[in-house]
Amino acid sequence: MAKKVLGKGLGAIISSSPTPVDSMEMAVGEVRERIVELDLGSIRPNPDQPRSHFNEEEIEGLAESIRNVGLIQPIVVRREGEGYYVVAGERRLRASKLAGLQKIKSIVIRASEEENLTLALIENIQRTDLDPIEEAKAYRMLISRFRLKQHDVAQRVGKDRATVANLLRLLALPEQMQRALSEGRISVGHAKVLLALSPERQSELFNEILDKGYSVRMLERLAGSDGAAATGTKKGAAKKAGPRDAAHIRKMEEMLVSLLGTKVEIRHSGGKGRIEISYYSLDDFDRIIDILKKGRS
Repeated sequence: MAKKVLGKGLGAIISSSPTPVDSMEMAVGEVRERIVELDLGSIRPNPDQPRSHFNEEEIEGLAESIRNVGLIQPIVVRREGEGYYVVAGERRLRASKLAGLQKIKSIVIRASEEENLTLALIENIQRTDLDPIEEAKAYRMLISRFRLKQHDVAQRVGKDRATVANLLRLLALPEQMQRALSEGRISVGHAKVLLALSPERQSELFNEILDKGYSVRMLERLAGSDGAAATGTKKGAAKKAGPRDAAHIRKMEEMLVSLLGTKVEIRHSGGKGRIEISYYSLDDFDRIIDILKKGRS
C-alpha cells in the first residue's frame, strides 16, 4: 500500500496533469516509515536546480521559523553515491543550515535525471516564481539534454506549449537584455516587442527603455512606426490608404506584434493587402499557429 501512495504521487507530478509539488510531497509524506533524518553535510544542492538566485531575506525568515518550531515539511532527496541530492526543498535545506541544524527530515526517492530536473522546475515555478530567463534556460536544458519537444516540456510542467515557446524565444535576446529582464529592469512585454526588431533598432530602443522608462504600449507604438517606415512600398501604401487608414493599420500592426510576439507587417493598397508574419523556427511557427487557433475558438 505504501508503494502505491508513493507511486501515485510521483506519477502525477511527471504526467500531463499539473499537480502541485506540495501534493507530491504530502503523498510521499504520508508514508511515515520513509521519513529519515539525514546529516546536512551528506546532502548536496540539486545540480539541475534552475534557480540561480535565492532571496536571502526569505531564507533568513524561514531559518528563524525553523529555529522556533522546527522543520515541519521534510525535504525530498535522491541517493547519489554515498550522499544525496535535493529534489525538492532546497530553500528548506539552506534555511536549516542557516538555523544551525545538524540533521534534517528527508524523504528518499528514486528519480531519474529527467524527473529530478522536472521536479525541481515544478517546485520553483509553483512555489516562488523563477524569473523568465531562469525558467527559459531550464526549459532549454530539458529540451537539449533529453531531446524533448516543447510539447513534452509543456506537459511536464503543466503549461501550454505557446507559453513555453514564448519563454524560450527570450533566449534569443542579447545577454545584456536577458540580464535586464532577470533583474526586472524590463518586462516580458518589453522583451516580446524587442524580439521583433532589427538588432540595431533593438539595441537603440532597449537603451531608451532604461533611460526614459518607456511603457510596453509606448514601445509598441515606436516599433509600429518603424514598421510603417521600413520600406518605400509601405510609405506608398500609407499614402494611398490616407492618414486615417494608415494610422489604423499601424495600430493593428502593434496589436498583432503584441499578440503574436513576433514581427508583423501589414501591406495595404487600394482597399486590399496582405499580412506578413515572421517566424524564426518551426517551433516558433507552431507557437503562432496555436495562438491563432485559440483566437478562433
